[in-house]
Amino acid sequence: MILNRFNYVGKQVVSQVRFKSRINRDNFPVLKPEDLEEKFTLGSGPGGQAVNKTANAVFLKHLPTGLWVKCHQTRSIESNRKIARQLLLGKLDNHLNGENSAENQQKILDKLKHEKKREKTRLKYEQKRLEKEKAGEDKIVGDEPSTQCIPSEEIS
Repeated sequence: MILNRFNYVGKQVVSQVRFKSRINRDNFPVLKPEDLEEKFTLGSGPGGQAVNKTANAVFLKHLPTGLWVKCHQTRSIESNRKIARQLLLGKLDNHLNGENSAENQQKILDKLKHEKKREKTRLKYEQKRLEKEKAGEDKIVGDEPSTQCIPSEEIS
């Protein structure tokens, strides 16, 4: 799909619009705040005493399904909350939609892309092999041994 536009000088600018994905997100779940239970717990892991004393790990539970995530990827509570919501959305999508979840659709697209790339590579090398064989046959036909007689004077 190509769009034509005019810039502020009056010249025509052509830009291409790419469709980012073919993933169907019609059944993607929506998190309602009343369906969530959110707790802030003490962090753990590398970082020593400063990490272990602060309550910046987020525990997020979806009450209707019972799915939960715990996120302590950063030192910030707000960023951990955002990350936890994204993780819970992914988990909930997998739980509700199964094979039609966005993650599984992305895996299928990646697999098809990889197979297409491998087939393209295979065809390229097959074409090179055929060209090489053809060049080898042409060389053999053109290089037949000569049947010329050598005079006896030159032999001795």
